[in-house]
Amino acid sequence: MDELPPLPLVDFPPDALEEIIGWLTPERLAALIDATDLRADTPEAKIRSLAETAVRYRCASVCVNPVEVDLLPRLLAGTGVKDCYVVDFPLGKSTIAMKAHQAARVVAESRALRREGPGWVELDMVINVGRLRDDPEYTWREVAAVVDAADGEVVKVIIRSSELRREDITLACRIAQEAGAHFVKNSTGMEAFGATPEHIRRMREAVGAGMGVKAAGGIRTAADAVRLIFAGAPTSELRTPERFRLGTSSPAGLLSTLERVREELADAIPCSYCPSGYAEKQAPELRAAALAFCPRCPHRHRREEWLSVLYRPPST
Repeated sequence: MDELPPLPLVDFPPDALEEIIGWLTPERLAALIDATDLRADTPEAKIRSLAETAVRYRCASVCVNPVEVDLLPRLLAGTGVKDCYVVDFPLGKSTIAMKAHQAARVVAESRALRREGPGWVELDMVINVGRLRDDPEYTWREVAAVVDAADGEVVKVIIRSSELRREDITLACRIAQEAGAHFVKNSTGMEAFGATPEHIRRMREAVGAGMGVKAAGGIRTAADAVRLIFAGAPTSELRTPERFRLGTSSPAGLLSTLERVREELADAIPCSYCPSGYAEKQAPELRAAALAFCPRCPHRHRREEWLSVLYRPPST
């Protein structure tokens, strides 16, 4: 009989979480944050406000849509905060040549406006998930093309992990690593679910300690950050902007919850940070695999509680 895969990360060693909480000052947390706004309706005023917030807290970068390359480098020049742009976001369905062209143009325009030389722009590219299983070599070629077009700048590869089987998450990460990318990232924030400790741990195990891992999607509190740091940066050596990032649209909110982190860790419903908790939102072939964990989970009695929260009608 085949051995059952381990349960998702829904229980955490208290001593490990305490170690992370003790290490996690506001300055250290901010240094790991990519302050993000990827909405279609974001006006210039919000980009300016996000940049001001990122500079105030000294975040790692500000991550926005490519159209903002005419503005963001001017706002961040001389601040020590990088400007970051998504490539072929959110679907990843452009051709390889189109992705490479977009990457090259964004890098060139950012450098021209920022006037600080290389090293201040980052790219978060989306792979074509539909090609991954049938043609892994295609995925390698698209990542390698963007890495080449980026001319030495940091490339993070978004694998859309909620749409992948467990083994495909590992495959996508290893392909990204072999193609020369600097980070793997789980989500655009627009899929069935965002960052879960289970997926972030699998990504870290796939790439080892020598590559960056970025968690993104649904990261709203310091408790979320602690669980994801445990999964993706369990040792202090990995807790640097070069090896671990957190993408969030509310950096100030994330930092403001640090003082309540122990309370929020204790009160959260485990299903809220487990991939199986979002099974109903996944494709049928992934849903069955996700739900297979639930009968063995010690927190299975809380699943209905979480579903009632997940599908609660909006208040009027």
